[in-house]
Amino acid sequence: MGVALGALPTVIAEAGAPSRTGIASALYNDVKALGGAVAWAVIAVILATPAPETEAAVFDAAEAASESGYVAVWLLCALLSLGAAGAAACARRTGTG
Repeated sequence: MGVALGALPTVIAEAGAPSRTGIASALYNDVKALGGAVAWAVIAVILATPAPETEAAVFDAAEAASESGYVAVWLLCALLSLGAAGAAACARRTGTG
């Protein structure tokens, strides 16, 4: 996934009209930054939510994130990665057909 993201700006710039390369690149960067901001906000909310069984202890212990929050973030990332891989496989099949 990371290798594909490295080449994506070039693919986007080449796919657009030559007179609009700057606009396409700027739009890609804006969407990438917005996606990153939303993703980090979701991760922060998940980590800041205390586990039900340790709610009182979390607020007493300098509001540390619970282990269940970290597990939830990793599971979310794994599911999104699988979804992205599936979407890429489907796009490859329809693009070459």
